[in-house]
Amino acid sequence: MNKETKVANELQKMLTQNEVPISVQEDINQISDSLVNGLVSLNELQKEDQFVVEVIQKAMTKIEGS
Repeated sequence: MNKETKVANELQKMLTQNEVPISVQEDINQISDSLVNGLVSLNELQKEDQFVVEVIQKAMTKIEGS
């Protein structure tokens, strides 16, 4: 499993566990789908809204710590 898929899975888990602010939940859901389908890379996501980037970084930290 590549890093994008791992991050997408973690983002979905975070959504399910209500760890994502409501203001960015829709964006995170779309980003997760895009990551799984190879439509976007993690590097490209660094240009997103600051709150979205923070959630993505939190997911990356969680997968790197496991």
